[in-house]
Amino acid sequence: METRERLLPLVGACNFRDLGGYPTVDGRQTRWGQLFRSDTLHELTGADLDVLRGVGLASIIDLRTATEVGRTGRGPLGGEPIAYLHASVLQEEGGESVAAPAPSDDDPAERYLWYLEVGRQAFTEALGMVADPSNHPLVFHCAAGKDRTGVLAALILDIVGVERSVIVDDYAITATRMGLILDRLRRDPVWGGHVAEIPPERVHADGTTMARFLDLLYQRHGGAREWALEVGVAAQSLDEMSSHLVMSSGSPNH
Repeated sequence: METRERLLPLVGACNFRDLGGYPTVDGRQTRWGQLFRSDTLHELTGADLDVLRGVGLASIIDLRTATEVGRTGRGPLGGEPIAYLHASVLQEEGGESVAAPAPSDDDPAERYLWYLEVGRQAFTEALGMVADPSNHPLVFHCAAGKDRTGVLAALILDIVGVERSVIVDDYAITATRMGLILDRLRRDPVWGGHVAEIPPERVHADGTTMARFLDLLYQRHGGAREWALEVGVAAQSLDEMSSHLVMSSGSPNH
């Protein structure tokens, strides 16, 4: 999968990329320039802001915890006329929650499924925002743009019908950015002192993790659309998401 066309040339974000051009199971493809995923955005430069103004960025979904946001802030985008939703997937710093314990064996795919439980409200709000075309172009992000962001990306892409192998490949693109991401996290006031303690499986973006997560998602919920309906996202919203993010046959590519 080509990464250079997807990655925006930003200095302050290493993993900001377009989710357009992905083939769907019915032979169409996702629209370019409407939906982006990224790592944290608080270190963007003035030149980066010019790039994002050129994109026409209208909305941000921030999946980080309140502690992460509080210690690093939103960065220069906080002063831009852009809609902002803070939707924390994890309820406590460190990734634990009183609502449900994290998987004891630290299987990354099981952990992603656990995110759907403890982060139900966050993902529900995020999907609602993504479904409204007035919020686009839109970017969603966490700290590294791998785990919380990876789960939301997988949900959206599966809902709109992107081919399973492509969802896996999209997740794996982050592996090409992990060196840069980890270098930045080492400077981060929240994560800096903990990077060396992160288990090796947490810093890998192996496609097999996403493939297994999708297996579990289908085994336990029937897929992303079915999960979204279970947690209260309206079917109309999901239909609108697909209608806006997927080009109709014969539409010109962005």
